[in-house]
Amino acid sequence: MKVIRGDQKEMSVLNAPDVSIVTATYNANASIGRCLLSVAGQVGVTCEHIVIDGGSTDGTVETLREHASDLAYWCSEPDAGIADAMNKGVGHAAGEWVAFIHADDNLASPDVLAQALRKVPADADIAAFPVLFGEGRRRRLLRPRPVGPLTHFKMGMCHQGMLVRRELFCRLGGFDTSFKVCMDYEHLARAVLAGAHVFTADMPVLSCMSDGGISSRMDWPSLSTRFSEEKRVNEKYADTPLLQRVLSVYWWLYLPYRRLRAWIRDLGRHRR
Repeated sequence: MKVIRGDQKEMSVLNAPDVSIVTATYNANASIGRCLLSVAGQVGVTCEHIVIDGGSTDGTVETLREHASDLAYWCSEPDAGIADAMNKGVGHAAGEWVAFIHADDNLASPDVLAQALRKVPADADIAAFPVLFGEGRRRRLLRPRPVGPLTHFKMGMCHQGMLVRRELFCRLGGFDTSFKVCMDYEHLARAVLAGAHVFTADMPVLSCMSDGGISSRMDWPSLSTRFSEEKRVNEKYADTPLLQRVLSVYWWLYLPYRRLRAWIRDLGRHRR
């Protein structure tokens, strides 16, 4: 049964927020509170928060009810995966920019959105910033790589560090729900092919990203799924015969290499 709580704010163009934060969540009560507070605490910018929950049963819904006054819209209902949830969120967004900060993630500081927007050039369609990835000693800084030839092989940026103009979704459509992991990469490749201007910056660090998400899993079945989807993106947007041949050789070499790495890692774990 579909369960919905909360209501969407009606906003005119004149009072629309600067940024819409979309959060997709499912059974994430242990972490959702930190995410909600990091968005509600933003200063120097007008910001709305939209949460799309996939029908949680672990207390997440109760936490969302407690924070309902800070949310522009939230719902809890079954969905078709992360891409579907993000598309629902974009559909309710009113901001000039859209960012995706999920339940296990949080914005890096109370004024980070304001800092980021000051850096974004007027002609940018997508702005990518660094994120802090992982926890404790494993935490590391991931800086976005400017769009270029390497984008044909890997995304080069984290969508938790990206601001995307809402108008770009109107022009290009939403995320492809046939992708379970690499929907953000496919959307970026689609945007680049359509001539979108992608701006990258070394500062500020936009968000802190958990290493527990689906795209961060390092077991071979998860890696295999991610690589399969990356390969689909590569093949879909390879726009010259030469690039198609280069990608064919790349995947012929890269997949066995990554399979070997995964096997060695698993072997090391079993020996401990």
